Amino acid sequence: MLVLQASAKAEPEDAAIEVELLFEQRLVSPKGSSMAIDAFAGTAPLFLPERFFVGRLEGWAVMESLVGGLLKRAAITAHGELDSDTDTVVFTETYTFDDGHSDTLRWTIHKTAEGQYTGHENRLEGEAVGEQVGCAFHWKYTRDTPQGDGKSFKLNFDDWFYAIDDRACIVRGSAGRAGIPFATAHVTYKRI
Repeated sequence: MLVLQASAKAEPEDAAIEVELLFEQRLVSPKGSSMAIDAFAGTAPLFLPERFFVGRLEGWAVMESLVGGLLKRAAITAHGELDSDTDTVVFTETYTFDDGHSDTLRWTIHKTAEGQYTGHENRLEGEAVGEQVGCAFHWKYTRDTPQGDGKSFKLNFDDWFYAIDDRACIVRGSAGRAGIPFATAHVTYKRI
């Protein structure tokens, strides 16, 4: 089993490769079950939403169909603030897509217990639910998501965040409808 360990000498590119290998190894067990958050116990650096999402961030995303075709590209600008009295992060992120449309998400992320989070956003159905262990954060939600043609679709999101260091993370997510995934997203966030 690969274990991601932080190294002061490691280059960000090396850490990204280690996270990808860790992800691929833990994605499917020999029995074919999906990844479990507890598999990341002992990995470092820690991904803590209440730390990572505070301040200014920028990012980039590509969305692909399940057969590998490129669907969309996006640039991301974001900013977050922490209310330390309530362990709540107010995080606003704007995706600007290659077709010219944009989507702004205004998250309120609350730490409910050690490693447990809930989130709210205006277009969510219910609330987002998150779990954090080691370098990983698993975030699931259903959102009415606006499209470039003016329509919107209710999509189920299943996102896995992986800390690279204290200033960067990689996200691998899936989007689907009625519980059936049809697209994957690869997102990189960098604190600035």
